[in-house]
Amino acid sequence: GVFPCSKPPSDEETEPFARDIFTSKTRQQINVMKTWDRAKVYTYAIYWGIAFMVLQVIVAKITVVFLSWLIEETSNLGLGFVTIIMVITGVIMFLLPPVPGVPVYLTLGIVLPAQGHNIMGWVGSIAYSVGVGLALKLFSSAIQQKMIGEQLSNFVKVRQFIGINSTLMKAMRLVLREDGLSVPKVAILIGGPDWPTSVLCGIMRLSVIQIMIGTIPIVFLIIPTCATGSLLYMASLETESGNPEFPWAGTVSAITASLTAIVQFGSMVVAAYYLEQTADKRSEELESIEVDIEVKEADDRAEHLRKCYLDVTEWSRMPTGAKILVRTSLACIIVSSYMVQIFASRCFVPHSLTDTIDGNLEGNATNLFLPL
Repeated sequence: GVFPCSKPPSDEETEPFARDIFTSKTRQQINVMKTWDRAKVYTYAIYWGIAFMVLQVIVAKITVVFLSWLIEETSNLGLGFVTIIMVITGVIMFLLPPVPGVPVYLTLGIVLPAQGHNIMGWVGSIAYSVGVGLALKLFSSAIQQKMIGEQLSNFVKVRQFIGINSTLMKAMRLVLREDGLSVPKVAILIGGPDWPTSVLCGIMRLSVIQIMIGTIPIVFLIIPTCATGSLLYMASLETESGNPEFPWAGTVSAITASLTAIVQFGSMVVAAYYLEQTADKRSEELESIEVDIEVKEADDRAEHLRKCYLDVTEWSRMPTGAKILVRTSLACIIVSSYMVQIFASRCFVPHSLTDTIDGNLEGNATNLFLPL
């Protein structure tokens, strides 16, 4: 049929009329899931939940508060001085592993046009913020790759930790080492998290020039992000009579924000797709990539300890108390992760880049977090 995965499960030789509430493909996936080591799956799920809470919730919220404070403090400064401050601040923030690039671009879109629209006009000042954002991204990526990634590559433990000999890392290296621009290469460099992607390029000793070339299309992410910031600022402006100076800006900012999300999420999906395709269809090229001997020897030495750990943590052998603790931890992190998303207004005071700490948080940044 057109959709073979939707066929009901049946064995024409033994049970030609067998039926199941799940499709054939789903039943196969369920059977595979039943073979998973539950202790390992639960542990990884807890780790991912903690990482989500730290990176996407705590760090993201604090970053927005800090940038809103920066916008307020630079509101009365000249364009040149503000640009210098934003470049220095942007580089520092890009060098912090948890900080994503989008809030930085959004802040550039608010601060620079606010100071430059009288000189260059709104379109010119937005283009200026895009140019500063692109230069900031390329410069920061080069620093991350050369000064952090390549230095970390000298440590066997670091290369072992990222799985330099794994199929995923080999597929990423195969794609990223290509010269010029290609869809898979650009998707990885745009869709991947800023700091980890650049540092991984350094650890894999890739050409910084070629990585910079592959990063240039990130301008298609920077443009709608800076435009969103500018439009949010324009929407906050009022005429002398108290009416909005740009009543359409709020609506358009929602559209540009959607474009930002589409570009970022779409790049992640495309990157994942091409990495999977590379691993499946270019196996001979992957095998030809030289194995890191030092990491392989370290992996071999750690194999015995890994097996001992797996034996001890096998779910069927774990004591009841340990099982209850793991399940409770997993339940707590799942509930917490959903709670801060679904009931965000009851966990945090809504605060955007155009808000002020004095006006929205009563002068205290810690008021962002609501009591239980």
